[in-house]
Amino acid sequence: MTEKNHYIAVLIVKYLDNSLNEAEEAELNAWINAEQHHRDLFTEMTDPQQLVTHLQQFNAYDSEKISRKIGQRIPEFNAAPAGIRPVYLRKWGWAAAIAMLLIGGSYYWASQLRNSPAGIAAGPAIIEPGKQGAILTLADGREVVLDSLHNGIVASQSGASIVLSEGQLVYDPTVARNMDVQYNKMTTPAGRQFQVTLPDGSNVWLNAASSIRFPTSFAGNERRVEVTGEVYFDVVKNANQPFIVAVKDKIDIEVLGTSFNVNAYENEHSIRATLINGSIRVGVPSTDLKKAVILQHNQQAKVIDKLITVEDNQDPEKILAWKNGLFNFDGANLEEVMRELERWYNIEVVYENGIPDSDKFIGEMTRQIALTDLLDILKRFQVDFRVEGRKLIVLNK
Repeated sequence: MTEKNHYIAVLIVKYLDNSLNEAEEAELNAWINAEQHHRDLFTEMTDPQQLVTHLQQFNAYDSEKISRKIGQRIPEFNAAPAGIRPVYLRKWGWAAAIAMLLIGGSYYWASQLRNSPAGIAAGPAIIEPGKQGAILTLADGREVVLDSLHNGIVASQSGASIVLSEGQLVYDPTVARNMDVQYNKMTTPAGRQFQVTLPDGSNVWLNAASSIRFPTSFAGNERRVEVTGEVYFDVVKNANQPFIVAVKDKIDIEVLGTSFNVNAYENEHSIRATLINGSIRVGVPSTDLKKAVILQHNQQAKVIDKLITVEDNQDPEKILAWKNGLFNFDGANLEEVMRELERWYNIEVVYENGIPDSDKFIGEMTRQIALTDLLDILKRFQVDFRVEGRKLIVLNK
């Protein structure tokens, strides 16, 4: 969301809270009177019955997070229209309600935008969002496509059973230690994400276009895995067997027991390791990890050409939005947004006549939304597109 649209959201919140000053009221009136679809949207967002009806489509939004985004105190929501039970409102007030509709990116909101003058024509086919799925490459080179398999044993290797259970791959940790260690690789193509429980019980989530290579049992004095793309780890503690995450020959991350996120896509400008809980060491392979950078809670190590810098006060909700089924575009520029869409929707993004100037984006929305609906929302931020098959062409007029 652009700063202008975010500011309009705040003005509407203050209108509903009866706290507009004279200058703000004039600005809101100017926006309302500028275009017919502004008037229609304002009417929709301030009508009690319409508002509560549409809010019932939302069941996973955090009112405190929304209130922080708009910087307003949220009054209690006490009066639901007759005949409508505010199932999901709980502590939400009008401030949270209007911010959610304007920031959230719901299917309803997308359909309203598509019918506005700023909407775009649908492409030749609806491009659905990504889903659960991955390819498991076994030690002997066999590939198992996990997308359509039912629950049950997928394979057995070195005495370990590999079980698919409710969209998650689980390795039996009771493997015999005297057997040869074999390596498996899980890969999520573009448009897929998946979760695996490693032989030591550590849980790993793979974002789209990512991979992890790991042994079928962790023998020796360390637990070492290799990753590409974006991966979130929740590592089981074992002080006698540290957990090492290697990103090719670029960085090594040493873990004793913690949760953290690694973003190492080839087309991003840097590799980023963000600590959520615990402690990790981040270093380059040519140096002693004991001399590497040690991250504390909510710190991020950014690696560019083997130079490591540390940034404080990272927002875990933003870092883990992908894992929680959301796009979080706060502070992102157009190129960053497009790279994320390429991976999740398995599309190619092409810029016609160069990359257009755009404001930084604000806000988040569900990832379970068709590409056309998402583009309808982005279109409101003065970005024009054309869809040809699975190619998204960004226009620069």
